Amino acid sequence: MTTQRGRAAGPAASGCLIVSGMPGAGKSTVSPLVAGHFERAAHINGDFLSYMVVQGRVGFLGRPADESRRQLLLCARNMCALADNFAEHGIFPIIEYAIADRELLDFMVGLLAPRPVMFVVLAPPPEVCRQRNAARPARERVDYDIAPFHRAMHDELGGVGWWLDSTGQTPEETAADIAAEARHRAVLTGGQLS
Repeated sequence: MTTQRGRAAGPAASGCLIVSGMPGAGKSTVSPLVAGHFERAAHINGDFLSYMVVQGRVGFLGRPADESRRQLLLCARNMCALADNFAEHGIFPIIEYAIADRELLDFMVGLLAPRPVMFVVLAPPPEVCRQRNAARPARERVDYDIAPFHRAMHDELGGVGWWLDSTGQTPEETAADIAAEARHRAVLTGGQLS
């Protein structure tokens, strides 16, 4: 469905797109570009939401592990609530977040139900992600080995949604592909994982 200006109104405007991938995969560059393909769309950056915890924040691999997981689930809940609010008002939500395991994705899909959820994993090879991470400004670099994250994503989520190797594409090309194809290639079956 397109608008009179030729821009897509949003894949099932009541739905939600989740863009995931390893650090350095291109999520933060591509996600706002995807949003630009729709007449009304919002880019929800999960990392930004997690940093709203100013005092007592425990990051992704932080200690204690139970507090890290609790804050991860809180961030997921906040992303989904915001996405639901946008969708409720006709604005297509695009969540950007590195989702490593099925439990987290199931949790988010459950919170977004009954809206259709499209799940795209930007999946360039780990060496490409490492190079991109190294080229980032110091404050934006991740300081942990991404290999375990890569393995966890493949073990837990391989075959779920649409895995897009964007290595040979510009960010604009990747965004255009996602905007055009997510509704056909990335919808999770019946709002649940298959």
